[in-house]
Amino acid sequence: MTRVLGFLLAAAALASCWQKDVGRTYYPTGQVRTEATIRNNVLEGHAVMYYESGTKMSEATYKSGVLHGKSTAYYENGAKKAEAGYKEGVLHGDSISWTPSGSIQHQVTFVDGRLSPENPKK
Repeated sequence: MTRVLGFLLAAAALASCWQKDVGRTYYPTGQVRTEATIRNNVLEGHAVMYYESGTKMSEATYKSGVLHGKSTAYYENGAKKAEAGYKEGVLHGDSISWTPSGSIQHQVTFVDGRLSPENPKK
């Protein structure tokens, strides 16, 4: 019996190391405010924030608790507001923002957190 109990405890401990959980926060109304994948108490993977209306406010990807990949923000009407690339928490790649009507407002490129020399001077 002790062996079985020990095996079950060890199996449960190992399973929790690899387990992915989705954490959620809520508005006072009960609507979901944030949804994020958490592993070992750290953001890992996809995370989404919502307006109280339920429309997506932003989404991003995390690796070991820092931004890594594309991060996108939206206006409440669902149109893209801004988009940027990240590498290990630092801006990397194109960064674009749009007006509410959908016109490009700003566009720059980052390389390892620094503006690319190929960006036009404004």
